[in-house]
Amino acid sequence: MRTTQWQYLRRNEFPRLAEQDAIVVIPAASIEQHGEHLPINTDANNCHSIATRAAESIHSFPVLVLPVVWPGYSPHHMVHPGTITLCFDSFLRVLTEVGVCVHTHGFRKILFLNGHGGNSAIISSLRLKLAAEHGISVAGYTYWDLPGVPEAWRSICETDKGFAGHAAEVETSLQLYLQPELVDMKSARWVPGVYGDPTYATREKGERLFDAAIAGLIEILKDLHSGALEKRLEWGKEVPID
Repeated sequence: MRTTQWQYLRRNEFPRLAEQDAIVVIPAASIEQHGEHLPINTDANNCHSIATRAAESIHSFPVLVLPVVWPGYSPHHMVHPGTITLCFDSFLRVLTEVGVCVHTHGFRKILFLNGHGGNSAIISSLRLKLAAEHGISVAGYTYWDLPGVPEAWRSICETDKGFAGHAAEVETSLQLYLQPELVDMKSARWVPGVYGDPTYATREKGERLFDAAIAGLIEILKDLHSGALEKRLEWGKEVPID
């Protein structure tokens, strides 16, 4: 049976997938407070679910999804119980070493998919770090910044207009769709640590938000596999300095 999940493969399957030019998606998120109504795995669940569904939707080339890097950079959430954070240097080192490991096993198309706002700057700089220090080209995106996602979300949401907020309309809607058994809508309200209004969330919005993110990720994965993304970003090319 075909699987997209890295951890379910046996070691002798990886060389064949590398020869097939498989893309490897490395989800990076967080374990942190999300108000009084959402589980602390919200970012990790959203990010990994989007990566998995997109990978399963592509049949023209293989896509592998690593287990989510669940501790992110969340020192600003440590005032609330349940949050687990790495320091900046530790988080950057973990991502770097995971990327190096994947590359060492023969995979040349690697995408870091971020699911936590506090990680965004680190993910953005990771491409330069891996290229400069290890000669490894990677792509890096935050899922709510994927092509078409901000526009789609603005048309769907009543309050989170193109921004995921925090434990608000977008994330609560996604969780109502992905793991509703862990959502307590009776406690959904603004409290310290919530950015936005979760009372506008619905499962139906969550499904539409999820589908928009999947479509955006599929577009990027296809461009990455074809080489169009690398050409667009001019990776591996020397840029003359005036």
